[in-house]
Amino acid sequence: MNDGSQVTRNETVQGEAPALAASGIVKAYDAPGGRLEVLKGLDLEVARGTVLAILGISGAGKSTLLNVLGTLDRPDAGSVAVAGTRVDALDDSALARFRARRIGFVFQFHHLLPEFTAEENVMMPLLIAGAMPVDARARARRTLADVGLEARWEHMPAELSGGEAQRVAVARALAPEPELVLADEPSGNLDPAAARQLQDLIATLARERHQTFVIVTHNDRLASLADRVLTLESGRLVAAG
Repeated sequence: MNDGSQVTRNETVQGEAPALAASGIVKAYDAPGGRLEVLKGLDLEVARGTVLAILGISGAGKSTLLNVLGTLDRPDAGSVAVAGTRVDALDDSALARFRARRIGFVFQFHHLLPEFTAEENVMMPLLIAGAMPVDARARARRTLADVGLEARWEHMPAELSGGEAQRVAVARALAPEPELVLADEPSGNLDPAAARQLQDLIATLARERHQTFVIVTHNDRLASLADRVLTLESGRLVAAG
């Protein structure tokens, strides 16, 4: 781990666009006391293959930041680029297609579709992105094997433990081989043992796949596994102390 001031082993190759670049991000909401500015000219660049952890107190705007970076919400000002593509400049239809193919999401709660098997849940983003069913099934099974669930692909979400369900959610995010994976407290809903297993899994997969992760967390152990740690304070990102 480092504080972001050092060059990491995954420093972006000269001339190659970073996995994520945000500049001058402003986001505000209407509140009872007036307009509440959550993000205040925030800047961020994440090299490809980097695991970045973002810390911050409750209410600091971490989830708002992930929503903006992941194109689920548009900034009021500023720009966001994923692998060199200015996503804030895309129309809604193009943005939805880009998001389905090139950004993965893991949330605190797995949000698996209860009427589908683990395999079918992992297939969903591939099918939405236009993959043929036979190809989506094969990739889903490979990715479930990567997260240690090759024996559970036929199980329904209700038949999985909390840790297993969250690993399916990780597989679902990774199956389309996105440029960027955004995770919001991915181990926050698990017991300590399952949380440690998931944290180690994310760190291992990120390195084996040269995958870029941006993880919002309160968990010091998960942050310690990251290449960089930043803190969201007063609407901007600063090096963690």
